[in-house]
Amino acid sequence: MQINGDEVTIDLNMSMDEVINFEEFIRPRIEYIEKIEVEENSTLTSGALLSLLVSIKKTRPEIEIPFLEKMGSTSPVHGTLHWTYHD
Repeated sequence: MQINGDEVTIDLNMSMDEVINFEEFIRPRIEYIEKIEVEENSTLTSGALLSLLVSIKKTRPEIEIPFLEKMGSTSPVHGTLHWTYHD
């Protein structure tokens, strides 16, 4: 995870412990975060991270999360993933 002002960049290949730590880090700071970016060439290996990102977006809809807006990803672990979410 990298922090640059009001932008956070994460790697999609997080273990469950890393997802929990990311949530514990971001929840108290959610008002100050404007954008959550995903590192290039990282692959989603956990549905927990996807669920957390959707939860963050629902909690604060103005946060930009371009990864979610793609509505799909390819993972060597899970194959092709598609999702929808509603504000």
